[in-house]
Amino acid sequence: MKPSFLRMIQSRLKGRDFIQDFYCRDKRVLDIGCGEGEFLRRDPEHIEGVEPNEDAVRRLREAGLKITHGKLPNLPFQEHIFDVVHSRNVIEHLDIPTAYSLVTEGVRILKPGGYLIIASEVPTKKFWDTFGHVKPYTPQAIRRLLRVESREEFEAVTGLEYCATIYLGQYSRNKFLYLIASLIAYYLPLFRREYFLVLIKH
Repeated sequence: MKPSFLRMIQSRLKGRDFIQDFYCRDKRVLDIGCGEGEFLRRDPEHIEGVEPNEDAVRRLREAGLKITHGKLPNLPFQEHIFDVVHSRNVIEHLDIPTAYSLVTEGVRILKPGGYLIIASEVPTKKFWDTFGHVKPYTPQAIRRLLRVESREEFEAVTGLEYCATIYLGQYSRNKFLYLIASLIAYYLPLFRREYFLVLIKH
C-alpha cells in the first residue's frame, strides 16, 4: 500500500509531508533521529521524537515538542506502543550493527499492524560528498534482512513484511523540472534521489 503519485503531489502542494498524510494521520508516531524536529512540528500532538544530541533535545523541549533523549541500539521505550516508526536521513550515518538495530528496535516498539518507514538517499556520487555518511543502505539490502535466512552476519528480522518503496526525484529549484523528475522516479529507475521503504509489522 502506497500513495499514488497524484496524492503525493497534492500533499506537497499543500506544504505537507506525504508520509505523514498517508501513513501517520491521527496515529502515535516516533521519529528516530529527529534532529531539529522538522517532522515533529508537522503534528506535535501525535508525533514524538528520540534524539541522541542533548542540545537538540533541550531546544525541542523548550519549543514544547515531545522529545526523549536516547540512541540506538537500545531505545528507551516499551514494546508495542507506536503505530508508526519513522526515520529519515539517519540510517546512512550509522555503522552496520547500529543500522541493523534500527530495524530490530523498530519491530520491538511497533504495535502489530504498525509501519516502519526508513528513508535515505539513493547512492550516487553526491552521496559521498557528505562527511557524515558512513554507508549507503538500499531498500533491497534492508529487505534481505526479512528473509527466513538473511544470509548476512545477522539473524533474520522476524515480524516485518515488505509493503512498498517510494522514490522521489532529483531535486531542482525549478518546480516543473522537479515534478517531472519525481514523476519519472516514481515509476522508473531514473533520476532517483531519495527512497522511502515502508515495512509493516504482522
